[in-house]
Amino acid sequence: MRSDATPAETEADTLTGLLAHRAERCPDATAVLCGAELLSYRELDERANRLARELIARGIGPEHLVAVALERSVALLVALLGVLKAGAAYVPMDPGYPAERLDQVLRDAEPALLLTVTPTAGALPRTPTPVLLLDSAATGLALAGRSAAPVRDTERLRRLRPQHPAYVIYTSGSTGRPKGVVVCHASMVNYLTWAARSYPSTGGVALVQSSVAFDLTVTGLFAPLLAGGAVHLAGGRGGGRAALREHPCTFLKATPGHLPLLDLLPAEFSPRRELVLGGEQLLGAALAGWRARHPQATVVNEYGPTEATVGCMEYRIEPGAELPPGPVPIGTAIDGVRLHVLDARLRPVDGPEAEGELYVSGYALARGYLGRPDLTAERFLPCPDGPPGERMYRTGDLVRRTADGVLYYLGRADRQVKVKGFRIEPAEVEAALLAHPAVAQAAVFVQPAAPDNPAAPDNPAEPGIPGGQLAACVVLRSGRTERAEELRAHLVARLPEFMVPTLLTVLPEIPLTPGGKVDRDALAVRNSLATEAPSVLS
Repeated sequence: MRSDATPAETEADTLTGLLAHRAERCPDATAVLCGAELLSYRELDERANRLARELIARGIGPEHLVAVALERSVALLVALLGVLKAGAAYVPMDPGYPAERLDQVLRDAEPALLLTVTPTAGALPRTPTPVLLLDSAATGLALAGRSAAPVRDTERLRRLRPQHPAYVIYTSGSTGRPKGVVVCHASMVNYLTWAARSYPSTGGVALVQSSVAFDLTVTGLFAPLLAGGAVHLAGGRGGGRAALREHPCTFLKATPGHLPLLDLLPAEFSPRRELVLGGEQLLGAALAGWRARHPQATVVNEYGPTEATVGCMEYRIEPGAELPPGPVPIGTAIDGVRLHVLDARLRPVDGPEAEGELYVSGYALARGYLGRPDLTAERFLPCPDGPPGERMYRTGDLVRRTADGVLYYLGRADRQVKVKGFRIEPAEVEAALLAHPAVAQAAVFVQPAAPDNPAAPDNPAEPGIPGGQLAACVVLRSGRTERAEELRAHLVARLPEFMVPTLLTVLPEIPLTPGGKVDRDALAVRNSLATEAPSVLS
């Protein structure tokens, strides 16, 4: 989509319309594989059409949400496409997340239906949401009785349009409550059509190894289906070395934190043509080893918050191009996106080497936060230099724009951090710690890596600081003697693994700055000195 284009208003411009067109063009090509299971475009389309009609018969359509709790499998992609074809939006739920976290998502989203399978259903929290077991005999009979022909727009409860939601992905919330980001078809199509065109290797085999609850996964799941490629779902029941030898990976999207793992895995797990990295700051030094072993591959540093639909800018590193060891640029805008570097009064910061806060406008923007009009109004603002009604998203990221228009990431304007590619609000982790009856105070921060370990995989806390890990310090209530191990177990039961601090220290007091605020720099120093103490779990 051109940056000066206007959003279309027909179903042909929704993701389902584009995918149906591709299925007609290459019906016998491989669309998805997982271990020994493989589906052609025709088979994938037919299975998704049958499921869509079953959902429509159950009253599911545009503006409805359907939760999907499935491991990486062919059934997962069928379920997501079936939900989209019915006109509804999917809410991805990682079955590996703690039950309390999944319960928070279900209670907040209030989906009309939950799709899962029998082995997973037993581990999910009790919910009033109706559940459809995709592996049950009754569901199998129902689907067999549905037509596999393309779903017509007139069959849906209402006509599907680009402004209808396509998915809702939950991110960490500063209030201690995760927030759902609502992304519509128009934004999803703007990104995916750009990705399929800009990443030609998606026309080969795209390896998907990340959680469906992470929006990074959207690229690997859907861009190949627009480009005529195959989606290779790793993990779960498949994705082993033998399958990768038979179906070599040409495209992979991951976080910079995955680079050490790729260095340890056999060469088959690395893409032959394009590696796209996103989700956290990328350092040239961390990338050097992988590039040396894969000199023919292009590496792309892709930037984009969930609220700007997966990715809104990129910086390409072609084979043989020199790359300094420091921070890699986050680049320039993709099609359909405008980037604004503004000061605290929302005025453009001009001139070479200009620094300010990044705002994003254009077709990439999400609709907002599910059921949170207050937060939506706070983060999605009127665009001062756009047409009437245009919005821009305040990213909270500080950037520097070079004379040639390339942007560099400088850090956060707020407390939000990124670890292993995941956005984390320390306040949400602190709230979970404070929910323990023994905890009186809690402070969560990023512990910088030791100077002799500059290649640590996690995100730097500040520009120029080597990678670190999530850490927490707590003060216990009078008379309580809980150890760090017990407090960490409390968090493991409530938060996803990536939000559980690697380091947890019990202190007699939390140091404060002269202004009375938590002194996080002092905490980081004290925590590094205390890592051999028995109250610290690492």
